[in-house]
Amino acid sequence: MRVAIDGPAGSGKSTVAREVAKRCHITYLDTGAMYRAVTWKCLSDGVPVTNADRVARIAREIQIHFGTSPHGQTVHVDGMDVTAAIRTAAVDRNVSAVSAIPAVRQAMVSRQRQLGSHGDVVAEGRDIGTVVFPDAEVKVFLTADAATRAHRRAMQREGMDAAVDEGAPTDAGEEKQILDELLRRDELDRTRQASPLRMAAGAREIDSTSASLEDVVDEIVSMVGVARNKGTECSEKAASVASTQHQRGPASHPASKSEKKLKAFRGNSFDDYRDAAMRNYPLPAKMLMGTAVGVVGALTKFIWPWQVEDGEKLWVKRLGRMLVMNHSSMLDPVVTYITLAVHGIRCRFIYKSEFDKSRIASWFLSRAGAIPVDRGKADLKAVRRAVAALKRGECVLVFPEGTRIRSEDQPVTLHGGFALMAQLAKVPVQPLAIVGSRQISPQKTHFKRLFWRVYIKAGDVMSFEDIKGVSRKEASATMERLVMEQVYKLRDELRVEHPGKI
Repeated sequence: MRVAIDGPAGSGKSTVAREVAKRCHITYLDTGAMYRAVTWKCLSDGVPVTNADRVARIAREIQIHFGTSPHGQTVHVDGMDVTAAIRTAAVDRNVSAVSAIPAVRQAMVSRQRQLGSHGDVVAEGRDIGTVVFPDAEVKVFLTADAATRAHRRAMQREGMDAAVDEGAPTDAGEEKQILDELLRRDELDRTRQASPLRMAAGAREIDSTSASLEDVVDEIVSMVGVARNKGTECSEKAASVASTQHQRGPASHPASKSEKKLKAFRGNSFDDYRDAAMRNYPLPAKMLMGTAVGVVGALTKFIWPWQVEDGEKLWVKRLGRMLVMNHSSMLDPVVTYITLAVHGIRCRFIYKSEFDKSRIASWFLSRAGAIPVDRGKADLKAVRRAVAALKRGECVLVFPEGTRIRSEDQPVTLHGGFALMAQLAKVPVQPLAIVGSRQISPQKTHFKRLFWRVYIKAGDVMSFEDIKGVSRKEASATMERLVMEQVYKLRDELRVEHPGKI
């Protein structure tokens, strides 16, 4: 079992790889430390990193050994412990130049492959999945925005643990310097002739900007489990299915399942529909949903005349958005889905997995692109599906209240998470409100109230760019608070405009 984790500097590869190795009981191969060891040796011996021949000679002759201590992995060069020495700013500034030398990479790759041939390993670096272990059973491209990576590196230099102390203040001047170094290194890594930084074919891209260490590790560990249980072919398929961004490699890379068209009458599973792009659904499924939208739309419009106010804010065909709405009736997702579909906007809604107890309900909801969520736990699969849909330009509708609110005195427990999903997908959030739908199902009776008007109102789109000067977690919490305030403000405006509607 070989797990290849690639990505830019500071994306958390080493921390993640160590945790994955620990959880999966496999060896951690710190390839980045090997290049750092060569760089440190050059600096210690006064060898200019621009002298390719002398640097290559050091790379071929250097003796690098990994060990363990109560504090973690240790690195020894020619018998000397350099664990701390290879993590200095001087090494940071010069390691890209050293690793760009073809002869150095050739020497290191040869050693890495030799180490990997002795048993199960998890390796991280810049070209593990593309060059060192191109046939690795699990391949990941771990990334994060540059500012986040610089902050993590600054915390590391100050002796903090980025996974534990996220958001802790650091020296602003040093962090700015680290950011500049990372941007320069990113450019060098992407443009070098020898093994440039890029995502390997079949790799799953994971953005750790807003994700916790535990979430990232859980995702990779699940990939390892799939690979172990079903073999390499299934592992590649799983990685392709869950890829949340377009492949960056050559055009010959296999397309992810989200970009693969589902074949008609081929026994597509419910998960196939939940994972694939809605534009790639088979024609019969599209025709079914088009018919359903027309029939159900006309029927509900007649029985419970519903109307969308400020609809131009909702129908604009912008990129993916997270739609957030209050919840009073089963009618809420239906009319919202229909009005978006009529205007050519693809939308998925998140529903509680209890509905999947009915196979008929699961069948129909899957064709509608709906995403089930297990409300009893942190459902990472639902999060990944929602983020992938948002990145494809689809809308995702959520009801943070979690259940239908049937009376004014009913306790409301808001279920967070929608802001995090929007943050991960880098999309805005749009508040919506509905009134009148609660009253179509009067309490203490099974009969529906007919010909009762229902009103929906769309609010302005809210962007994370408007929330400045706070950490990512604080930005997510702030967005959730502001959006729900707007949802209830829109609801109250509708109640004033249409007396008697609640």
